[in-house]
Amino acid sequence: MKKGVKLISININGLNDPSKRKRIFSKLEKQKADIICLQEVHIKTQDQNYLQNKKLGKMYVSLAEEKKRGVVLYIKEEINSKLIYNDTIGRILMVEVIIQNKKVLLGGINAPNKNQNEFYKTLYEKIVEIGN
Repeated sequence: MKKGVKLISININGLNDPSKRKRIFSKLEKQKADIICLQEVHIKTQDQNYLQNKKLGKMYVSLAEEKKRGVVLYIKEEINSKLIYNDTIGRILMVEVIIQNKKVLLGGINAPNKNQNEFYKTLYEKIVEIGN
């Protein structure tokens, strides 16, 4: 059993362009990360199939109806994982994983530039709710 977990987190600034998506996915595949978090994918909910990539792992998403925001987590198949929460505006994604027999809550967050106090209050309340 390997000791560590390789995690990558990137603000990707859009993945709608097929050639950019192909380049990014190719680079990520070579990294052989256990967990990958991409923020600001800018993919609409109905186009989430653009993000499918079995080589990167199981996919969890929080996407919006428009080409804004968007958070994606890819988790290798051998890591036990389950969706805990995802909003419908592409801002918050929470997935529980079991790593070395310990539960870990992963959060993919795309915080707004405005109304941050309200956003972080909501995020805090959601984390407290999940913890209870």
